[in-house]
Amino acid sequence: MCNDALLRGFSTTETEYAVDSLKYFPKVRTSGIVFEDFEPERIIDSLVKETGLSKEVADKIAQDTANRLNSLNLGFLSAPLIREFVCVSLLENNYETPRAKYTRLGLPVFDVERLIRSRDRENANLQHNPETIHKLAADTIFDQYSLLNCLPPRLADAHIAGTIHIHDLEYFATRPFCQEHDLRFFLRKGLIVDGQGVHTAVAGPARHPEVAILHAAKALAAAQTNWAGGQGYDFFNVYLAPFLKGLPYKRLKQLAQMFIYEMSQMYVARGGQTVFSSIALECAVPKIIQDVPAVLPGGKASDATTYSDYYEEANAFFNAILDVYMNGDFSGKMFNFPKCEVKLRPEYLEEFEDEYLKVSALASKFGTPYFLNLCPEYMPDIVNSQCCRLIFTPDGDELKDFHKGAMRMGSLQVVTINLPRIAYDAKGDDSRLYEILDSRMDFAKEVLLIKRRIVKKRMKEGSLPFCTMDCFGEPYLNLDKQVLNIGFVGLNELLKAHLNMELHDDPSSWRFGLEVIDHMVKRVDAYAEETGYRFGCIQTPAESCAHRLALIDRKLLGSAAVVQGDTGNGGIYYTNSSHVRPSAGIALTERMQIEASFHPLTKGGAIMHIWLGEEHPSPRALWSFTKRIATKSLASYFAFTRDITICRRCGTMEGSLQIKCKNCGATDDELEHWSRITGYYQQLRGWNAGKVQEFKDRHRYIL
Repeated sequence: MCNDALLRGFSTTETEYAVDSLKYFPKVRTSGIVFEDFEPERIIDSLVKETGLSKEVADKIAQDTANRLNSLNLGFLSAPLIREFVCVSLLENNYETPRAKYTRLGLPVFDVERLIRSRDRENANLQHNPETIHKLAADTIFDQYSLLNCLPPRLADAHIAGTIHIHDLEYFATRPFCQEHDLRFFLRKGLIVDGQGVHTAVAGPARHPEVAILHAAKALAAAQTNWAGGQGYDFFNVYLAPFLKGLPYKRLKQLAQMFIYEMSQMYVARGGQTVFSSIALECAVPKIIQDVPAVLPGGKASDATTYSDYYEEANAFFNAILDVYMNGDFSGKMFNFPKCEVKLRPEYLEEFEDEYLKVSALASKFGTPYFLNLCPEYMPDIVNSQCCRLIFTPDGDELKDFHKGAMRMGSLQVVTINLPRIAYDAKGDDSRLYEILDSRMDFAKEVLLIKRRIVKKRMKEGSLPFCTMDCFGEPYLNLDKQVLNIGFVGLNELLKAHLNMELHDDPSSWRFGLEVIDHMVKRVDAYAEETGYRFGCIQTPAESCAHRLALIDRKLLGSAAVVQGDTGNGGIYYTNSSHVRPSAGIALTERMQIEASFHPLTKGGAIMHIWLGEEHPSPRALWSFTKRIATKSLASYFAFTRDITICRRCGTMEGSLQIKCKNCGATDDELEHWSRITGYYQQLRGWNAGKVQEFKDRHRYIL
């Protein structure tokens, strides 16, 4: 926002401006880290350039500002101080919109010191380190910029007031959200990590398995610089199978270890994080891809060689990857990333029971795998899952991309609707509730369309080089194939406020909840029909917004706000999306039936969490229940969550929460407690207060 014309300061020479009693001004300390003279005409130049005000108005503001500075006998001047005085003058003269364009964005000194000294807990995946400190400071600037300059006031106010929540606001002005990549594109074309081949070395197609593994890892890391959210691959073990022909199992395991360690140790993403990554695995080569020409070492492909020729390699690499996850890292800790997503296909359930038992053993030990369930009739053969629960289903154009080896699907942005607030405002009136819901969804739609225009503009400007690199004659990021997602949080609390019944209390409240979400889905479909763009309705992960929105509503409405958690210590939250309240002590089968019933509606993204209470769950019992979910429910995506204690002193891992290490007696800070926060594992000490309380409230099950 700051302009060099202003930041260079002002001189003491005679000017045409009638500044009363113009005296000597001290040098101006500029943001360019130099001293400059005081020159009032530069205020005028910067006002005209930055705000579009006329020269006459700018003259008046500059005169007023210089007079004020003159009267204060200041010992020093700085560019931020001068700009503050200009902004005050703009407000006093009723130029509020120009003031919003002219204001300086940033942080108070106190807040910068706080960032340096203490950890931020909004994102549990962030460690407290120098890169994170820089990221959080920059995030604040871009949060402010997005609200002041990207969004009209009524939409910015809707976010600030908590009627909607715009996710990843810090990246709203600069980049899209998440992306599912086609590994075959990089195996065929090679690797240009900057998207241009100007600032980095260009690599040709991989000829050796180690190079293919490294290309796969580096492509996701490079993509993370252009996207705000998760990056992943589908058919991961299948697409790499041609590079593994004839290799012994020990070598396959080493290659799997190489990739997983790369993704778990490249501490390069978004201000000091590993890449938020995922890989989807198949037990073998599914029918949908068996006749597709395979990309071979060197990037070659022909109809004569298809992926069906690499059945054994795909299966062996599947097992090798699971073995690496099962071993954990050198200290015995689980791998957080890449997220391990395992497909459940109806034709696989009996044929690959040994493999699924191994997956279940991994879930029993660490809770690592996520299950993408393709058994329900509404689920297609090709589905990509991403981030914490986003699900992408290809349309006709994307299926063409699939067959030519470049299927990319992703989400540009997510905006969440605060459902409980709608119930509070509706005051028990069904018609009013739907009317308000429509209005809030229209707000979300406007935000999403603005984001689409922004990403298009950034691509045209060249600030998203990875997104704009050539992909068979079109930009790598094709905006027409990206989804604009509307999510929701707190359906359970909406029902409690509107019907005085929670989601699990009565079939009538459950039905009303389904009607509300069905209404949202139909409205989203209408947006797609109206605009020609892809819209989706999703269950929001809500790591931070479930807590944030509950805090806002509690402050606004007091005890009338229906929240979960502890109102005494501020650890309050709304129930995630259309989930049953975490503390509800109902049977697991009932919880499963209720939560899974929403999955066919929220095809854009859904998850069912099963929180395990056993210290050592039986893998066979877990697999038996997994099959039950796959074949007897509508769940599209689910995971079993373990609570884990890791001793920092001796490295012992326990499959439950402990206050004292059973091996060496360590306590307090020497113990790390881990669990799944939304769609990934992380230490509890990094969770926000709402998620910590939700963790305490979770009703855990014994299978």
